[in-house]
Amino acid sequence: MRVLLLPDKFRGTLPSREFVELAHGAIGDLVEVSGRVVSDGGEGLIDAMGGHIVEVASYDALGRPIMACYSLLEGGLAVVEMSRASGMELIGSAADNDAVAASTFGTGVLMRAAIDGGASKIIVGCGGSATTDGGIGALEALDKSSIYQRVSYVAAVDVRTRYLDAAEVFAPQKGASPAEVAFLRRRLAGSATLLAQRFGRDVTTIDGSGAAGGLAGMVYAIGGEIIPGFEVVAEHLGLAELFEDCDLVVTGEGLVDAESFNGKVVGSVLEMAKRANKPVLVVCGSVTDDVRSALYARTLGVTELVATFGASRAMGETASCVAKALRASILGLLQDGDWASAAESNSPGN
Repeated sequence: MRVLLLPDKFRGTLPSREFVELAHGAIGDLVEVSGRVVSDGGEGLIDAMGGHIVEVASYDALGRPIMACYSLLEGGLAVVEMSRASGMELIGSAADNDAVAASTFGTGVLMRAAIDGGASKIIVGCGGSATTDGGIGALEALDKSSIYQRVSYVAAVDVRTRYLDAAEVFAPQKGASPAEVAFLRRRLAGSATLLAQRFGRDVTTIDGSGAAGGLAGMVYAIGGEIIPGFEVVAEHLGLAELFEDCDLVVTGEGLVDAESFNGKVVGSVLEMAKRANKPVLVVCGSVTDDVRSALYARTLGVTELVATFGASRAMGETASCVAKALRASILGLLQDGDWASAAESNSPGN
């Protein structure tokens, strides 16, 4: 059995890279294992894309000095993960954030540094943000570079939310009160007008332009494309070819919910597996009730760590629980006298 590992992160407990690493130890003596760190454009994009890490003095969303980084790949391609400068994890929690003041200026500093470092194309991972500034902070930082409009850009996104809707959809998660949400929407409308007047592109009609509080819309306004982040990673890693060479795909994340099927890793892996007619196992922390039936119907098996090991162990010993769940699942398949036909009959293509 050739197993392909394509997990997302278990937020706060297990990065996707550690999932891949521990899986080799958990099941490497049973099956042939290969794995890739993948991302939907949010946290983990640099890990998925690779490249040479360049550290940069920048600012977090509240303007505090930090050290952040971007990665530089061959051919002048740079990857900027906005969460590394303007992310919520750097702030702590919504209660610690100032949803109105939070700015993407630090992300713009990273983009400007990538240009100064020789980048001719920049992929901006738009996820995990603490901001709803419409990307205006990042544009302010870019304006300090005289050549930024000669560079091509891609906004890698994991949502379809449009620019003006970013306030209602995302700002409450970032600590905004109802009154602040209303203010932020008005501010986004003003920013959209300014972007259209300056660059001639209407960001309000473009799916995904509201990602990262509108940062994706600014990237589009200055001439960039908006592309689902998983598609960017899949093409870079050659996932279509990897699917052809495997018998079973394993994916997972901390919480599988409705959003998991709207551009996130787990839903995207399931879609690729369906097209390739490959069975999928899912290991996750938990599954919300509204998607449980659909998830189980599309997979060969699902292990929910909270249900299997209890909430305390699932959260406190995530790596150990994932390793045990993986080994038990693979052993169960191997001990089935005809696992291949069982996989075929239960695969997402059937």
